Amino acid sequence: MSDKVPTLITTPLLVVSVVIPLLSLGSIILRFKARKLSRMPVQPDDWWIIASWIFAFSLSINSWVFGAIAGIDYYKIDPIVGTTDSLKCILISSCLVQPALTVVKISILLFYKRIFSRDKKFQIAVWIAIALVSCWGILFFWLVLLESDPISGSWTGEGVFRFDPTPLALAQVGTSIGLDIVVLIFPLPVIFGLHMAFRKKVAVGLIFWLGAFCCVAAIIRLVLVSRSLQQVVESQNAVYTQSIQFIFMIVEPNCSIIAACLPCYGPLMAGGRLPESIIRSVRSVFSLRSLRSRLSGSRNAELTNGTGTDFQGLKSDSQLELNEHTGNWSRAEHDVQIGVASDKSDVKAHAINDGVINVTRDINVDRY
Repeated sequence: MSDKVPTLITTPLLVVSVVIPLLSLGSIILRFKARKLSRMPVQPDDWWIIASWIFAFSLSINSWVFGAIAGIDYYKIDPIVGTTDSLKCILISSCLVQPALTVVKISILLFYKRIFSRDKKFQIAVWIAIALVSCWGILFFWLVLLESDPISGSWTGEGVFRFDPTPLALAQVGTSIGLDIVVLIFPLPVIFGLHMAFRKKVAVGLIFWLGAFCCVAAIIRLVLVSRSLQQVVESQNAVYTQSIQFIFMIVEPNCSIIAACLPCYGPLMAGGRLPESIIRSVRSVFSLRSLRSRLSGSRNAELTNGTGTDFQGLKSDSQLELNEHTGNWSRAEHDVQIGVASDKSDVKAHAINDGVINVTRDINVDRY
């Protein structure tokens, strides 16, 4: 029994490779359930989050395949062959984790773009960020894949390294953490520019920061990479030391998926709403107030100038009556009344014989 050689694929790794993807899949299912409850259509960011899960799940499949080939906990084949297979498994996983992390970051950015759709500058900034994240993903995918010449040198030990594997791995994980932080703070300037109480700004900001814990997994992985990768470069027999780092390679993208779904769970809780509903409500309240202010100012100006236009007063925050004489309609008086219907009816317009047009429409306003 003393001649057993530990392998890369361990029992804890296999447990994590099953449990964590199931948790992230459950978070996606809850996300779509929240969409259904709020009667919102599926959006592009929802499809991107599914794509990211597929890439993340491929990491688990990769570990299962090589575990079946080389053995679990200890090699069931020749240790030299098993070490070669383990190095091949590490390279494949290092390539697969890159699109998983890239796609989930893009999904979060598209989520921001949808919520703050009225801010044109923010929209442009989001597209720029998506382009940068995409370039980051493509760049590191090819750098990792082509780090050895030939590619097979990464697991056979033959050939030369185009890039030093240790700094490259540290750069891959470190830049991912940096982008996570940038993505997390991306919506904060817009949130703190909203017209609402500071404590409510903080509350909305915290909704978007529910996913900050995904950075913890990335930071732990960075520490483990720095400790274990150099050992593998110096001695291929130490490949088993990568097992814990491999665990967090699976955990990181799945935690990012869970983090991306957390802000969408509002409708699943009593009195909860989607973030986009909160933002729209805040803007609707202030848009109505702004409209009332402008109309009141216009009424005072018209009455002062004596132009003949008479506003008979605002009966409520949402009802407006306009009386205007015009020569284009045979000197007839025409009234336009815009109000809020008391029921859930659609927009209605009725023409009455005396020249009155009544237009009603539902308006839902959330007050804070």
